[in-house]
Amino acid sequence: MDRQQLSKAEHKITLRQRVNEAQALYLSANQQRGLGAGAAYVTTATIQRPGLLQTLNIDVTEDKGDITDVTVSGLSLFCSDSSAAAACFNSKSFGAPKRSIGISIDNNQTVVVQGSNVTGGTSSVAVAIYPLKSSDVKPPGEQASKFNYMFGLGTVSVPAGAAATASLVAIATRPTTLGEIILANHSAGGTAVLSEDVVVEDIIVSGLSMFAGATGAQQISLSTFENSASDIMGLCLNYPILTNARVEVVLRNYDAANACQVSGGILCEAYNMVGK
Repeated sequence: MDRQQLSKAEHKITLRQRVNEAQALYLSANQQRGLGAGAAYVTTATIQRPGLLQTLNIDVTEDKGDITDVTVSGLSLFCSDSSAAAACFNSKSFGAPKRSIGISIDNNQTVVVQGSNVTGGTSSVAVAIYPLKSSDVKPPGEQASKFNYMFGLGTVSVPAGAAATASLVAIATRPTTLGEIILANHSAGGTAVLSEDVVVEDIIVSGLSMFAGATGAQQISLSTFENSASDIMGLCLNYPILTNARVEVVLRNYDAANACQVSGGILCEAYNMVGK
């Protein structure tokens, strides 16, 4: 489901609301610069007018980094116990409507992004907005499903030589419906591994495989799950889970010499189908 269109419909937003409106573009903050490799950073953006938060864009050096949390008005948008790849939020990735936050906030409220970069460098945050009247801003309780935004999958080092698999594993911290899955290759420099040499052998949610073929007989290139992949609907799990549900992505690396660092995340749907 299109989070962007859903939230606009719930707030009765039309194109006219962006006509002749100042402060109607992006909400942002100062760019983080000179970051060390693996150094944690916090970016805080404070809105100066009521607005509906739409597509979240996070651009980091080489598109290699991890986002540990995103909060809106102090409330976390993450619904797992793990970080997410910064590549999930890259401004050039497909599926911008899937990255729509869809939460309305009032003047002086904040969006806070916490993360780190694999190779250091820079990090920039920009959130598209639609202008609102203060009276149109909904309380958090009426927007609860929108806070189910990102299910982080964490990071794992996949050993070289294809002799063994490694898995991204994350546990749900609240009920949600899993949407588009995105994986990222964090290998870099002289030990970089081609994404085509890393394969996904299974995606397991609450003990059940999400793949349609025979168990143990499927290997899909990591490239299929990267943020440049255009098959957005094919990457959508559309699978409801409960608190403490376990999500696992099984990986194998065919590079003969170098391990490959892989990170990932799942953008959640703006509705909760648990029990439906």
